[in-house]
Amino acid sequence: MTDRVESARASNQLTFGDLTDYPVMAQALDNQWLPPDLATGQQRPHATKGSTPKAVAAGSAELRRSLVNSGTLVVNRAYLLTNEALYRNYRPGIEPAEHEAFVRLLNDRALVPYLYRERDPGEEYAWSKDKHVQQSWRRLLAEEAEPACVRFDWDDDTNREETGKVSNYFSTSLSTLRRLKIPQLAKDLGISEDRARALREGVLKDIYDWAGEQDPDKDITRNAVYQQFLCRPGSEPHEQLFREGEDVLPAKQLIDLLYSVGVPKASGLIALTPPDSPARSALQELGEAERSPVADPEALGRLLRDVFADALHRAVDGPNSYADLGLSDITRLRREEEWRSYIDALNGFVRGGFAHGRIPDPDAFTGATSEIADLHAKMLRKARKIGRSGNGFQREIGVALVLESAGISLQLGGDGVSLLSGSVQLASAGLGALIVRLVFTDGGSPLRSGLGHSVTFPTLRLGSVKRDWETLLGAYGERITEIDALPSRNQADQQMPDAP
Repeated sequence: MTDRVESARASNQLTFGDLTDYPVMAQALDNQWLPPDLATGQQRPHATKGSTPKAVAAGSAELRRSLVNSGTLVVNRAYLLTNEALYRNYRPGIEPAEHEAFVRLLNDRALVPYLYRERDPGEEYAWSKDKHVQQSWRRLLAEEAEPACVRFDWDDDTNREETGKVSNYFSTSLSTLRRLKIPQLAKDLGISEDRARALREGVLKDIYDWAGEQDPDKDITRNAVYQQFLCRPGSEPHEQLFREGEDVLPAKQLIDLLYSVGVPKASGLIALTPPDSPARSALQELGEAERSPVADPEALGRLLRDVFADALHRAVDGPNSYADLGLSDITRLRREEEWRSYIDALNGFVRGGFAHGRIPDPDAFTGATSEIADLHAKMLRKARKIGRSGNGFQREIGVALVLESAGISLQLGGDGVSLLSGSVQLASAGLGALIVRLVFTDGGSPLRSGLGHSVTFPTLRLGSVKRDWETLLGAYGERITEIDALPSRNQADQQMPDAP
């Protein structure tokens, strides 16, 4: 009996290399994440301490979105005990069907706890603020759930070394926030360039100076940054009460984003950001990597993959795309062929197309992103049928691929190609970076997102702009419409087809 128990326990001890079914980590499941509008409310003098019902609802919606858009959702065990959007699913009072669905997600390895240095998911967690949550979690593990858990390594010394690298990444990368380029910083945070400059020369400079004064032999924790610059004096980080000042919340967004990519960056997982928070690209890692004189091609390829994957998920799904689905609906959706086909396509292209430092060529990129968009639309239609509420999923996704270089813009989608009049003829031969952007419409509303705010793939360069664009046009083989100007966003929406 003991041997069987030990064998079962060992089979649930995973390392990140064992996770092969499109594994992701979602920033929104961090116990500090708040949508921007709710975070603003926590600066008010009489704000409620801790999680509010609206914050829990937002986190719950992101849990559902993450489960739909991943094969394996990896969640820090600490958040399972400290984020109400997670622990409410196993506490007393939850609907039996939702409780059962949560257990199933754990037992099916759809939801995998990440263990930092602990060896067992039921170990005491020193920073938990609610002993009843810990009791419910232990009861769940003892009576119903046998989750697989993941660590960097199950050898404690090796694991300690790897987790140390994650902590060191946050400590050493704090200084990079001081060097963010102002125009892109303004765009990513949705603020003016004047405000972005004030942010960089104000609190981000203060953080830079403070970090340089800390003990170089000790890692800087996010809690320490919160206490020094973000928390209201006299409060604790978990109370989510913030100082006044217009730069406090933008700084919090950047610090949280930086913190959230530590484990994914070290483990190879895809890091997903919430649609209404800054994207992964806000850290401007691509610019840093391209400027490096000793850039590692494989590391650059993986970074491009990560920025692309995050932007793709932000484009196709909004903040409340699956909020009307219960966890029981989610488990049913994950058994459907439409969902499986969508995840397999994501896994094959995102994790396969960028493997070993490769960058997909334009044809592969066009074909794969179009397929993913089509499969996503089919999956979304299935989700509508499964949802118990008639109010959800009133969304029709349209998609177009936009290729841009040297002033030429080619839009693939709808009834044909829209091309600036005479642009090919006027293009001179030479080198030009090819920008690949996937653009989505949502039910006829203005375009919500481009792919990575126009992610530039620096290794894709055209030998001759004119010759290669003519080749692209010929290969497309559809009707070409010459126009005097690119369509406005509203016009583009009208030209884009609804998803099937």
